[in-house]
Amino acid sequence: MSDVVPPLIPPAIVPGDYVFIDTAEHLQQWLQETEAHMQATGENRCCLDTEADSLHHYHEKLCLLQVACAGRFALVDPLAIEDVSGLLALLDRHELWFHGSDYDLTMLRRTYGWAPRVVRDTQIAARLVGFRQFGLAALIHAMFGLQLSKASQKADWSRRPLPEHMLSYAVDDVRYLIPLADYLMKLLREKGRESWFEESCRDLQVDVAARSMAPKEDPWRVQGSGRLHSKGLAILKSMWEWREGIAMERDIPCYRVMSNKQMVIYAETFEAGGVMNPPGGWRPRWKKEFHDLIADVFRAGQASWPQRVKKAKARLTDAQREQIDSLCSLRDKVAESLDIESSLLGSRSTLEEVVAESAGLEALMVWQRELLKEPLANILPQAEAA
Repeated sequence: MSDVVPPLIPPAIVPGDYVFIDTAEHLQQWLQETEAHMQATGENRCCLDTEADSLHHYHEKLCLLQVACAGRFALVDPLAIEDVSGLLALLDRHELWFHGSDYDLTMLRRTYGWAPRVVRDTQIAARLVGFRQFGLAALIHAMFGLQLSKASQKADWSRRPLPEHMLSYAVDDVRYLIPLADYLMKLLREKGRESWFEESCRDLQVDVAARSMAPKEDPWRVQGSGRLHSKGLAILKSMWEWREGIAMERDIPCYRVMSNKQMVIYAETFEAGGVMNPPGGWRPRWKKEFHDLIADVFRAGQASWPQRVKKAKARLTDAQREQIDSLCSLRDKVAESLDIESSLLGSRSTLEEVVAESAGLEALMVWQRELLKEPLANILPQAEAA
């Protein structure tokens, strides 16, 4: 669908209509008042967003919880309030709306070991009705004709006190979610896609819950390292360990020392016998340590260098690749007829799983299987019986 829609009437904004909560007593009072207000209004939906400090510190942490319940807005400070179980319990008693909830759900699980009971996501809803620009600011502009500020998008949310413009930015992330949800749900019902939406939200919850919280066995094997051989892997591991030490020492994100992409490029240069010159803007100590770690890798010798990891995943046959190409082509036609992104019906990697594994259909949601029923039956005869 076109991402330009007739602007709706935006909700009225009352200056200072939110509270910043940084004590357990204030939170308890707000929760009691909000619970009574929601019972009085009959509203069964809450909204939640989070802010973290991953762009500014080595250890990422949750720095702010933005909450909206029946027109009551609160910004809760998890850095000051250790126990927010009362808030989580309130949210669990209601339908909880997010926008782009994957990161929020991950941070909430990591910080509190908590997974909301019922999750609804306006980003998923927007994509399923056909929006191609589905960021919150883009949707708010399309729906209400309002331009939300992005000035605090990359701010350091661990700073205290938070200035007024950051607080206003934060509350806007939940202020418009219920009116936005109402409009998107209306479109979903009109298109007969409400069940798609509910299943997609549940699928996201399951996916987040299934992710391992344990540290990776070899975290230095970053994206792109799979094409390196033993020599390149040795220098990559050494650079990664050095970068971690510097980032931890200075309490900055690792990418501000050197990005994963930069490290892989250096490793490829090292593997090819090229000269590895550190970035010109580095301080003298970093440059010296960089040259030292190169020398240490040579000194350690090949016997100590890491080996390439053999992928357990079976290689696809030529026939399977042809089936996947055909499925992708037919998927694209179905998506075009529905005016949605083709990836919503299953990414290429998902379709590879469908073709390559005997129980591959389980990789698709029920609504996806139904829409792809004919293409699957034509290309994979066994799918028809399933």
